[in-house]
Amino acid sequence: MPNSEIEPQPRATVSAPTSKVTIAFPFSQIRTQEPSDELRELARIVVELAEEVAKLEPSAERDRLANESRALFAKLDR
Repeated sequence: MPNSEIEPQPRATVSAPTSKVTIAFPFSQIRTQEPSDELRELARIVVELAEEVAKLEPSAERDRLANESRALFAKLDR
């Protein structure tokens, strides 16, 4: 005759690491301002440097960088 007492099965152990990330935005601190003259000047210098580098050693990557710097300068110079 089988044992009338039922023994509980051991519980399965699950080890799953969890990562929680909390991102807090300081909404009361958002400030917008126009780009400064110094930033515009720096962007112009970066454009000139990128164009010179692209002329010295042409490549698709250098052309892309020069184009991106021109686009950024155009945005800042509005």
